[in-house]
Amino acid sequence: MEYVSVFETELGPGIVTASEKGICKVDLPCPGVCRSQAQPVPDAGNASPLTEQAAEMLKFYFKGEPQPFDSLPVDLSSMSDFKTRVLLLIRAIPHGEVKSYGQVAAMAGMPRAFRAIGGVLAANPVPIIIPCHRVVGSNGNLTGYSAPGGLHLKKIILLMEHIEFAGDTVHMKKESYKQAKIGMN
Repeated sequence: MEYVSVFETELGPGIVTASEKGICKVDLPCPGVCRSQAQPVPDAGNASPLTEQAAEMLKFYFKGEPQPFDSLPVDLSSMSDFKTRVLLLIRAIPHGEVKSYGQVAAMAGMPRAFRAIGGVLAANPVPIIIPCHRVVGSNGNLTGYSAPGGLHLKKIILLMEHIEFAGDTVHMKKESYKQAKIGMN
């Protein structure tokens, strides 16, 4: 059985779907022009405590309030073992930080598999809860975002998380830079 809850944001409505095992799908709100292309919002008559909790968290997240999404169970049973492993690595990227596709590939033990990582992220069924938006090109370019609104929505989300930009490029901080800043305090 599937359970569905709707959450409202300034960007429009979003939808959370769960199975008995956990959250299995998140349809993000669609900003601006793409709203007319968005799927119709179903009635939220078949909600569960889990979908209601996730919907409430997503509503607050889109108001700019960080949420502990790692506390929500997810159902990735439709994904291959490789995709599941990569998505769980992505889930560990903290709010307000980004990683490059290459860094994620290295974390997965496959340093040259950055294109495969991109394919996994494009198939992410639970965006935001598994924060695929926090993965960018090695030069900070926003590359790929399969949710309605595409890169425009990805930039909106990253700005909500206080990620610094230079134009449309994420300001990538090197690990040594972070350590030096910490050491100076």
